[in-house]
Amino acid sequence: MGYTQFSFLLFLCFCLLSFSSSIPHPCCKDQSISLLKFKKTFTIGHPTYCPYQSSTYPKTSSWNVSRDCCSWDGVTCDEMTGHVIELDLSRSQLVVNIDSNSSLFQLSHLQRLDLSKNNFSNSHISPEFGRLQSLRFSTSYATNLTLAAHDFKLLLQNLTQLTELYLSYVNISSTIPLNFSSHLTTLKLGGTGLYGIIPESIFHLPNLEHLTYITVISSAGPIPESLSNLTSLVSLDLTSNTLNGTIPSWMFSHLPLLRYLILSDNHFSGQLEDFKSNSLVWIDLSNNQLQGHLPNSIQNLVNLTVLYLSFNNFSGHVDVILFSDLKHLSDLDLSYNSISLTNDNKVNFTWPETLFLLRFAACEVKELGFLRSAKQLQELDISNNKISRKDS
Repeated sequence: MGYTQFSFLLFLCFCLLSFSSSIPHPCCKDQSISLLKFKKTFTIGHPTYCPYQSSTYPKTSSWNVSRDCCSWDGVTCDEMTGHVIELDLSRSQLVVNIDSNSSLFQLSHLQRLDLSKNNFSNSHISPEFGRLQSLRFSTSYATNLTLAAHDFKLLLQNLTQLTELYLSYVNISSTIPLNFSSHLTTLKLGGTGLYGIIPESIFHLPNLEHLTYITVISSAGPIPESLSNLTSLVSLDLTSNTLNGTIPSWMFSHLPLLRYLILSDNHFSGQLEDFKSNSLVWIDLSNNQLQGHLPNSIQNLVNLTVLYLSFNNFSGHVDVILFSDLKHLSDLDLSYNSISLTNDNKVNFTWPETLFLLRFAACEVKELGFLRSAKQLQELDISNNKISRKDS
């Protein structure tokens, strides 16, 4: 055999090996059976069961034995083993009641589970979810879903590798548990009914980037200083609690990656400290009792897109030139404070082209010339001001 023929055969064998190794492994038979059994436990409801109706559709209608389960809607498999590792049944119009015997818990390699925006028909979250110890990500934004206090704590105790946990609007009548996975990067407990102060354990999660804690019942108190340990935080949402005291200055200096800060609908008072970092892109401090002058350091927030400061007690003259360097600003709301919004410095002031919303209700606005450059404005509120017909 010549050298050329040998080289060609060697190349052909290499290509065949590469091709065969790149073919995804078919779905494991036991995984397919478990999914089909799970499908039999729920029904497809009317779209009105789900929020955001336009994006809902029954993903499980594609589940049948004639197709490999790895090709079913909402199912993702490990290409090397054929095990189901992701199950996304969000917005699937499902009416579900998952009991402890559900075949869902046989998917032991499951890493990501999303059952959000379905109807759980007043069912309970089973502690058997704790058997899915490979789970990294879980979303349970659902209607009529309840999680018992004991089951909640047992569930978190077993899911030690969890990195993302969304339990928005799941009914949980319990104090906040202490044993969250140290791997968590995202923790969202919005509207769960959890109560009590934020436990210290949350402030010692080294990888936490996104924290949302919205509760119906909570104990009043200041923002714990321990929160400054969360130096990986990118977004912090503590809206609609009964937090009080001042907004600590370290929040604007010790959280270097913080981009989204939402502290609206609380009882914060005192002056707003200077912003020491320009990483912030979204600030919502509306509906508090903050007072004093707006800090001049606002003009240094060059990445800011949204600034909501309405319904506070800020005072003094605010010249619109304060916002002249915010080239990415889209929303600005200063309504219902005790400020006097002026345009004393009329030199070369222009609003950015990104500006879509301005709310200056009850800001003692006397003339509208400063609005001429707001070419892309879609929403404007200048009610309850001192604008005369001549000035308008």
